Amino acid sequence: MKQDYSLTPKSEIDNTEFETVADVVPLYPNSSQLDNTFAELERSLPFVEDNSWGNLLRFTDNLTDPIHRWFLFKEGYSYKLVDKILDRFDLPCNSILDPFSGSGTTLLAAQKRGIPSVGLEINPFAAFLGRIKTQWYRIDPDRLEKELLLVLQDNEHTPANLPDLSTLHNNKYFPNGHAYELLRLRNAILHRQCSQETKDLLLLALLASIEDVSCLHKDGRLLRFFPRDIIPPKEALYNRTQIIIEDLVNLVKADSDKGDFIPQTHVLEGDACDLDSVLAKHKISHQFGLILYSPPYPNNFDYSEIYKCELWLGGFINSYQEWRNLRLSTFRSHPSCSFPETHFLKDNVDLREVYQLVEKMAKCPDIGESGSLARSRAPKVIRGYFDDVYLMLQQQQLRLKPGGYIICVVGNSRHGNLHIRADTIIAKIGQAIGLDLLQIWIAKHRKSRSQQVQKLRESLVIFKKKN
Repeated sequence: MKQDYSLTPKSEIDNTEFETVADVVPLYPNSSQLDNTFAELERSLPFVEDNSWGNLLRFTDNLTDPIHRWFLFKEGYSYKLVDKILDRFDLPCNSILDPFSGSGTTLLAAQKRGIPSVGLEINPFAAFLGRIKTQWYRIDPDRLEKELLLVLQDNEHTPANLPDLSTLHNNKYFPNGHAYELLRLRNAILHRQCSQETKDLLLLALLASIEDVSCLHKDGRLLRFFPRDIIPPKEALYNRTQIIIEDLVNLVKADSDKGDFIPQTHVLEGDACDLDSVLAKHKISHQFGLILYSPPYPNNFDYSEIYKCELWLGGFINSYQEWRNLRLSTFRSHPSCSFPETHFLKDNVDLREVYQLVEKMAKCPDIGESGSLARSRAPKVIRGYFDDVYLMLQQQQLRLKPGGYIICVVGNSRHGNLHIRADTIIAKIGQAIGLDLLQIWIAKHRKSRSQQVQKLRESLVIFKKKN
């Protein structure tokens, strides 16, 4: 408690012997002290090392699997992870929710097993991607091929101007007028007289070809200049669409042989921190037996930046103001914009222990070099991130059926010398709001991008709702 010197006798103040600066203990612990604090805390939590999950936390398996391979969405896990979880857990009801559905991996895996599912996604391009992939059965591959050839022959629909995004105007990134040609092809697709699903699938193929026709490469949190041999946009669109057609032909044949029932799948554009309202708006009133997802890690990745070319060329974003508004609606895992300040952990008495841990991390003197941009930004990211974690878990609890499971796939991160243990804090928040913490499976240890000394965990945090 802060000392009130107005009530202290003057003689007592005057006689105080102050220590030298070197002897003063910092008000907040440094990174080493926090490591010890968390090590002690984690001894009381049900951590289990299980590296059988490690290879399933990568998108690699999806790169060769039908439908999943239509777009390289690097920030995702394998469809085999969903299968393994469904094999291991008995759900109280046959319905799955993914509140961070990304490219639709969870939903497609559920669909393949005949389980109805719902996905939420704040990024409009990713929501579009997941929606189209889960509606594959509505598209006639023969009609898709005919429409593709007509688009490639269309020379009438030339665009007036490129979108405002400066990246698209950089000839180093898009040589030979390729950005303009991509936009011309998009306009040709939009003017076709065919079903919306067919148009959308052609647009998906076009957006999947951006890296084929440009010198841009998605590398971690950034788009980087990557000189390489590129191909013309028409050739790239043709190649990407042929992959889709091949999958559709094989899937249609397999379905006709087996007569598989395709369950209902919904992909909604919305905020995971406002989950209940988004579901209610779409008249989805039921609870779910499994809520399985991977939220953004607290690692400064801004996915509206990484996928900005798809957002702008796809017509999902048309101005810098719209782009800013999208960023403001994202999970607070990055410092790309000035998010409003909240105090959800601070104001909840049941979360006092968690709040104090988060504050110690936010005020850690090792969070970055003094005066650096990272030092000024990291505290806001840490506080905002875990306030959003509280909101998302609270919303999930409302929509989880008693006896149902929440499985959160998350990775820890590093800010300066500070190790952010997202799995531990998520576990503590879930416990504080009344969820049973079953286990935390440590799937793998990966190296920090900034420091190669201490490896960072990726874990599955598993909760169950009381009956």
